[in-house]
Amino acid sequence: MRRAAEQEKRALDALASIHAGAHLGEETLALSNEFTDHHTARFRAWFRALFTRPS
Repeated sequence: MRRAAEQEKRALDALASIHAGAHLGEETLALSNEFTDHHTARFRAWFRALFTRPS
């Protein structure tokens, strides 16, 4: 739930920035990259746990 609230706040901040004159492409790319980085890290952790042999 915490992550969802952070994502919503970041999206609202991006919209406010765009409305105030920020570059649309830069803001949306930054937002997309944050989302992708987070989910890629989760996938890597899952994949690593799946294929790591217990010691």
